[in-house]
Amino acid sequence: MNSDQNIKEVLSNYPISMEQVEVIPVKTGLIHTSYKVTEAQEASYLLQKINTSVFRDVKTLMENIALVTNILKNAFRGSSYESLELLKTNNGHLFYKNECAAWRIYHFKEHLTGCDVPNNKEMVREAGKAFSVTDPEKLSVTIPNFHSMQKRYGQLQHVLKNTTAELSHIDPLFKQIEEFKQLLLPLEYAMDSEEIPLRITHNDSKFNNLLFDEAGKARCVVDLDTVMPGIIHFDVGDCLRTLTPSTPEDEPELANIKLRKGFHSAFLEGFVGNESGWLTKNEIKFLPYSAPYMALIMGIRFLTDYLQGNIYFSSDHPEHNLIRARCQVEVTKQ
Repeated sequence: MNSDQNIKEVLSNYPISMEQVEVIPVKTGLIHTSYKVTEAQEASYLLQKINTSVFRDVKTLMENIALVTNILKNAFRGSSYESLELLKTNNGHLFYKNECAAWRIYHFKEHLTGCDVPNNKEMVREAGKAFSVTDPEKLSVTIPNFHSMQKRYGQLQHVLKNTTAELSHIDPLFKQIEEFKQLLLPLEYAMDSEEIPLRITHNDSKFNNLLFDEAGKARCVVDLDTVMPGIIHFDVGDCLRTLTPSTPEDEPELANIKLRKGFHSAFLEGFVGNESGWLTKNEIKFLPYSAPYMALIMGIRFLTDYLQGNIYFSSDHPEHNLIRARCQVEVTKQ
C-alpha cells in the first residue's frame, strides 16, 4: 500500500469528509511523521503517524494524552488558554492502528502559531506561565527514567566500553561531564527519596512547544507525548537551557555562548507566579539545579548519540551531535 492510499485508508476511519480533502506534510518535531489535513468545508486537522520505536506502548501514551487534555480543558475553562483536542475514530478510539502503523489526529489550531525563539522577555514570561504544573493525578509513565542522569550516564558508559572508535578527542568533554554529574546528582537523589513531590510535567518544555496568539500571548502547550509524573525542575531546566543561551544549541564556537539572565528571571517570574506558595521548600531549594541538570542530561544524550553514529537525533553532518554535546556542557558550566 503506497503512502497516499495508506493515509486515505486511515482518514476513512475518522469522521472526516473525504471529498476534496487535502493532505500536506508538515514539519513538527523530529519524532513523528505529520500531515495537515483540510476538508472541503475548511476544517483542519493534524494527522500523525506515531513513532512506535520511541513510544512502544501506544495505548498508554494516548490514554495519558487524553487525560492531560481533559485536565487542561477543565483547568483552562473561563481563561484564554486552550488545550489540544483529539479527534476520536468512528469507533470512539483515541488512535487508529493498521498493519503499517499507529495514527492519531488532533484538531488543527489555525489561529495560533509556533515560534522557535522568543522575541522579548514578555514572551519568555508567557512560557513560564504556560508550563506551570498541577498534581500528577492518574498519569502513567510513558518513558521510564526519561530524565534520570544515572540512566543516561550509564548508557554513555556502555557505549564507551563497547566502541572501537578513537576517543581521545572527547576525553576533556567526558571529564567535564563526570565532574558536573557529581555536583548535580543531588537533584535526582532528592526525587528518588521523595523529598520533592511529583507533579504533571511536560518533559520536553522547549519554547517551540508553545502556540501563541497574534498579541504574543502563550495560549496552548503542544507535543504532549512525554507528559507524565515528574518534578518541576525537569520543565524549568529544559526551557531555561534552550531559552537563555544567546546562540543555537549547535554553536561551534563555545566562546560565543552567553546566557541571557534577563530571560532566566522572566521565565521564573512567569512559572512561579506572584506567589511561590504552591511550591514546597525543597522544590524552591533545588530550583538552581534545574537548568544545569537538564543541560548536562542533554549533553550526555548528544554525546551518546554521536558515539552511536547519530541514530536518534537528526544531524546535518557526522560531528553535529558532538558539537551539540559540547554546547550543552558549556551551558551547564555557565
